[in-house]
Amino acid sequence: MKITTQAWETYIRRLAKLNEKAAQLMAEYLAAHGTADTEALNDYAAALVQKYGEGSAELACQMYDAMAALQNARVSPAEPAAPASRREVARMVLATRESPPQMQRGVSRLVKRAGADTTLKNAQRDGAEFAWVPHGDSCAFCLTLASRGWQRASQAAIKGSHAEHIHANCDCEYAVRFDGRTSVAGYDPEAYLAQYNAAGGDINRMRRVNYAANKERINAQKRATYALRQKNRGKKVAITDIAIQKVPLVAPNGANDQTAFFIQETHKELLRFAQKWNDSNEAACLIDLTTREKLEFVKGDQISVNVEADAASYHWLRSKPEKSVMLCHNHPGQSYYSMNDIRFFLIEESVGALSIVTNQGKVWSISKTDKFERDTAISGLAKFYVECGKDADETIDKFLKSGYTYGIRRD
Repeated sequence: MKITTQAWETYIRRLAKLNEKAAQLMAEYLAAHGTADTEALNDYAAALVQKYGEGSAELACQMYDAMAALQNARVSPAEPAAPASRREVARMVLATRESPPQMQRGVSRLVKRAGADTTLKNAQRDGAEFAWVPHGDSCAFCLTLASRGWQRASQAAIKGSHAEHIHANCDCEYAVRFDGRTSVAGYDPEAYLAQYNAAGGDINRMRRVNYAANKERINAQKRATYALRQKNRGKKVAITDIAIQKVPLVAPNGANDQTAFFIQETHKELLRFAQKWNDSNEAACLIDLTTREKLEFVKGDQISVNVEADAASYHWLRSKPEKSVMLCHNHPGQSYYSMNDIRFFLIEESVGALSIVTNQGKVWSISKTDKFERDTAISGLAKFYVECGKDADETIDKFLKSGYTYGIRRD
């Protein structure tokens, strides 16, 4: 018997919705409250993992019982695994506190793990077989696990009382069978094993081979993203009070909590200023990352703002110590970094960080590390510009993805 593609995808989509919803709610909490109150943060993260982890476990029970019924397996109803304990959640929060995106992924991972634990623990109880079934653009490690094929469930499959290799942003899932003949449509462990063997058992090499094989499709997806970004550029979005409240924390180059909260409040004030006094157009200001001072906001138009035209800002840029200043500005059209943004960031020696807060409250920031070398970075940008056929968006994307090479960090 084959589990149809439609049935399997329906199952993993329902599981994915739970993971995504929990991560979304965690992101909204962090945007509204930050990470200062550790107890409240742990309480909220634990509540999300409990609620959505129970949902994930229940869905896994439903799939398990359905598979048992289809295969006429005489087993007891599946029992849901317990979601992560408060202690486990607190450990995850502590490890990811400096990076809200990682904390969101941590919540998602723990929710997903409850479903995986449910499948494996019931399979172990009933002597069933399990398989790790890839979906979408699976990572090389997931494909390696999938190459093991169907295995008899045992304690060895559950490391530290939990399913092995559960991570966020992954739609791969465990399947279960009782009769030795059932499988999932499209699941081909021999093909995955052939990929693994062809790479000489080297997962990193396997990752590179898979990327090369899918490069055209991946690039096509990127081009579609760039086209959409170009299409939306210039379409101003009015700033709302909700967008201002959503502005998250960022900590350029590992800034401390006080500085991160100062930057967050500056971003909110900037949006309020643009909303009230500049028709939701661009505005900018410079802040001192050392003293946590900020200058007055400078008005721009819908597509640009020139802080150097402001006398006080010009003086700061020419007199402040190296990498001590941060430029904060908004993008009314929700666009990513412009080439002018990147050039300004690279050329101005006093500038150590640069941020964009969109009119919908999303924040991007980049900062210079101790390894930053201006001339090398400028040469790198020029090289990517030529390689990308002078496509500014693609140039910026590739340059920042290689930012660590030039001493640039994306926060």
